[in-house]
Amino acid sequence: MISPYKNTFRVSQAYRHLRSDGTYHQGYDLVGIGDKHIYSPVYGTVIRAGWECATLPKKGFGQRVVLRVGCTNYYMYFGHLSQINVAAGQKLKPGDLIGVEGSTGHSTGSHLHWEIRINDIKTGYVSVYHYAGIPNMPGSAAYTSNWAAEIFGPGNLKKPTSGYPQRLYNSALQGALGINQDGVFGANTEKAVKEFQTAHGLTADGIVGTQTKAALSKLF
Repeated sequence: MISPYKNTFRVSQAYRHLRSDGTYHQGYDLVGIGDKHIYSPVYGTVIRAGWECATLPKKGFGQRVVLRVGCTNYYMYFGHLSQINVAAGQKLKPGDLIGVEGSTGHSTGSHLHWEIRINDIKTGYVSVYHYAGIPNMPGSAAYTSNWAAEIFGPGNLKKPTSGYPQRLYNSALQGALGINQDGVFGANTEKAVKEFQTAHGLTADGIVGTQTKAALSKLF
């Protein structure tokens, strides 16, 4: 699974939970167990960082960070933070500190609201569950991501793949390889993968499997 926490966390509200006002919860609410630090799981650029509405601090996400994933049209939202450690325009890589979980904005307790949208618009919600693979059940169960090795997603990455959530996994791969992060696994990405595999004594088949992921995860 993929998580913005490097240590143990739990789910306090599930993705697509039906709320009392008839709307759906469009992300995960997560609570760090002990460690409350929030980290970027992707290569990306900070689009906004700060209060969603400074004059109404109890509204919406409160202190939030919006991160564009690579050069794709997907955006990650990190809401209700107590502390922000990034600024708009800043480039991030996996493992960079974004901030600290909190209870700012419309919130009844310390947690992180984490969601993904396409095109950075309010109606652009996509399934964070299908990207992250975190069990979609609130409760006391504790989860820990095998952090760096899992940001490339489950299964193998290979040509040709695009679409969601594959574009996010491909973008992480492209960021690690130092090439354009458009999220499309095409000929250029395959070439870069083969070069990386050759340089690290791996079979140069252009397929990103367990061994190649393990080697890539050492880059951050």
